[in-house]
Amino acid sequence: MRYVDIDELRLRDGWLEEAEAATRAVVQNGAVPGERDQIWRDVKAKLADLLHDKCWFCETPIPRSDNAVDHFRPKGRVSDAKQEHSGYRWLAFERGNFRYACTYCNSRRIDVEHGTSGGKADRFPLVDEAARVYEVDVTTLDFSDLLRTVRKEQPEILDPCDLEDWKLLGCQRENGHPCPTSSDKSVVDRVQKSIEVYHLNHEPTCKQRHREAVMLLEAVREAKAAFLRIDDTNPDTKADFRGIAKRIQRMINRKAPYSGEMIFLLRGQRSPDHPWIRQLLEL
Repeated sequence: MRYVDIDELRLRDGWLEEAEAATRAVVQNGAVPGERDQIWRDVKAKLADLLHDKCWFCETPIPRSDNAVDHFRPKGRVSDAKQEHSGYRWLAFERGNFRYACTYCNSRRIDVEHGTSGGKADRFPLVDEAARVYEVDVTTLDFSDLLRTVRKEQPEILDPCDLEDWKLLGCQRENGHPCPTSSDKSVVDRVQKSIEVYHLNHEPTCKQRHREAVMLLEAVREAKAAFLRIDDTNPDTKADFRGIAKRIQRMINRKAPYSGEMIFLLRGQRSPDHPWIRQLLEL
């Protein structure tokens, strides 16, 4: 997972006015959000651009036709709510509630062969269920800041649009399975819930993640050896090291698949003898 700045989303002329009109129709007149789905479909390609055509939850690159605009707070039924919840309808057309998701993270799927299941669908668990918002006062609704209405909620699942959440998700070097980056119970609980809801332990995805991890760690081994061979009297030794370091930098670049987890693995390779690792992480 990597941080995505949703405020960088560029919209066509008139989009905000259309979204506000659709929101008014839903909250004031009872219109069905899905009847105006073209409004969020219209920004799908631009959402994809924000993370180089990768799913915002698992960082798997998938053709845009196979991905979807996810509503982080579901626009319809919320299955995790203790009481019946008809959805965050007032956020159906709010750009700050949009996420870009692959099929396996967004839709309910069961992997019978590997015994896993997940997919966000209508899931939206909170750390404190008592803080959940069920309805809003439409007479006082501020259409310029709709997200303010749910500011007290604390999602239990990780949010790629949160500055810190992406840092909490790593992967195991042995098999590519997702894991927490901390032993703190609150972190572990949120990561485990996110793995379940987003189906991050989907085995084919874990295999792809593991493949990237193997290549990264092999490159790190090569780079460490090359770094120790650097001879100031021999320019070729510096060139050899820099070539491998560039390869590692490309693996942790935002454009690369699973770059968030690769950053986690690279952090684990830091040592006083290899300051270049810290330098790469700070780029």
